[in-house]
Amino acid sequence: MSQTTASLTLRALTSALIALGFSATQIRAQEPSKPWRLNQAIGGPTWLKFSGKQRTRFESINGQQRTSAPRNDDQWFARTSLRADADFGTISGTLELMDSRAYAGGSDAFASTAFANATDIIQANGSFDLGQLGSGEQRLLLGRYTMSLGSRRFAIRNGFRNTVNTFTGVDYAWKNDDGEQIRAFWTMPVRRRPFDREGMRNNDFAWDDQSLDKQFYGVFTSHKVADRTDFEAYVYGKHDDVAGKSKVDIYTPGIRVHRPSKRGEIFGQAEVAVQVGKSQSSSTGPTLDHEAMFTHASVGYTFDHAMEPSFRLAWDYATGDKDPNDGENNRFDRLYGAPRFEYCPTGLYGLVQRSNINTPELRFSVKPTNRTWVMVAYRHLRLAAARDQWIATGVGDASGAAGRNIGQQLELRVRYDVLPGNMFIETGGAYLFAGDFLEDAPNSRGGQDTRYGYLEMIWNF
Repeated sequence: MSQTTASLTLRALTSALIALGFSATQIRAQEPSKPWRLNQAIGGPTWLKFSGKQRTRFESINGQQRTSAPRNDDQWFARTSLRADADFGTISGTLELMDSRAYAGGSDAFASTAFANATDIIQANGSFDLGQLGSGEQRLLLGRYTMSLGSRRFAIRNGFRNTVNTFTGVDYAWKNDDGEQIRAFWTMPVRRRPFDREGMRNNDFAWDDQSLDKQFYGVFTSHKVADRTDFEAYVYGKHDDVAGKSKVDIYTPGIRVHRPSKRGEIFGQAEVAVQVGKSQSSSTGPTLDHEAMFTHASVGYTFDHAMEPSFRLAWDYATGDKDPNDGENNRFDRLYGAPRFEYCPTGLYGLVQRSNINTPELRFSVKPTNRTWVMVAYRHLRLAAARDQWIATGVGDASGAAGRNIGQQLELRVRYDVLPGNMFIETGGAYLFAGDFLEDAPNSRGGQDTRYGYLEMIWNF
C-alpha cells in the first residue's frame, strides 16, 4: 500500500469514526441507560454470564528499523473475543475464544504470531474455592488461562498487541481483605500457530498447543507496608528447550515497592529483578552462564483538579550482553511481559523492549473532559551494552564502535469515549529520531527516523 493510499485510508477511517461517534453520541443522548451488555440481551440463567470485545485498528509505519521487515508497512488488525463465565459457588469456570487477524499487508508484510492467531481457545479453565485459611480465602485454578502479575512487566494479558499470552497449568491463590496475597503457579506457555510467515499473512488456522519443552512457573507475594504502599516479592522460573530455538533455564527473583496515583499526592514505584541460570544467546551458540538485571524507578504527581493533570519521571535499565566472548549471557530475558503500558506502542512499532536498554522518560497526561484522555511522552533511548544488539530490531555492532545512542522517541495517545462503557476510539503514534548507533551500526538502515501512527475503535459488550 503506498503512502498516499495509506494517508487517504487513514483520513477516511477517521471521518467514518467521527461520524460514528456523532451518531453514537445522539443514541447516548436519547437513551442514557447503562452500557449495553451481551449478557442482558441473551438473558440466560443467573449462573452464566456472557461478554465480549471487538477491536479494529489501522497501523502505518515509515522507516521501520527491523531489518527483517519492509521499511514502510500499512496493515489492518482485528481482534474479537467472546467469553462465558459459569459460577456455581464453590466451583466456577471460564471459556474464552479469541480471533486475531491481520489484513492488507501484502506478500512482504511484517508477519508475526503477535499479529495473527485465527480463532482459538485462549481460556478454558475451572476454579475451585478451597475455603478460608487464616485471614484469607483460597482458590485453585486448573486449565488454560491468561494472567497478569504485579507490575505486569514479566507476566501480562496483552492489551494493545493483537494476540495475547496464554498458559496451560495450575494456579493457586490466597488473598485477604487487607490486600495481602500469595500466588503460586506452574504452566506451559501456549504456542500460537501457525509459525510460518505465509500462514500468518493468510490468517491460516492451526490449533495452538503447549508442551513440557516450555515451562513458566513461580511464586508471587504482595503485602501492604503503609497506607497506599505495597511491597511485592517474587521469583519466576523459565524453561525453554524447544528444537531450533535458544535454550533457556533461568530464575528471576525480584522485589517491588509501589504507591499508586491519587489526586494531590506523589506516586511512584521501584522494582529490581535479577536473573541467574543457563541460556543461549542464539539457537546455534553455546550454553552460557546467565547473569542479568533489570531496574525501574519512577516518581510522579497528579494534581487535585477535574482534568487530573499528571507528570511522571521514570528510568529503566535492563542489561545486555556486555562481552560476547566472556562465557556469560548478560542479556535480560523479557519473560512474558509487554512494553506498551510504559515504553511504546507495539504492533508494527514495538521498538523498545525490556532488554539491553538504558532509558529515562518524561510523561504528561490529562483528561480535558470526562470522555477524553491525552498522553504525551519523551524518551531517550540508549543501549545498556554497546556490543549487544538492539533487541527489538536485530541491529547491532559486536565491536561496540557504533556506540549506545539509539535516539529519542516522542509518543502521543488521544482517547475519546464515544459510548462510555461500550465504545471508545483512540489514535496515537510515535516518532523516533535516530541517533548515532542507527547511523553507524553495520547492519542498520542508514540512520533513518521512524514514523508510526494508528487509529483504533474498541467495543466492549
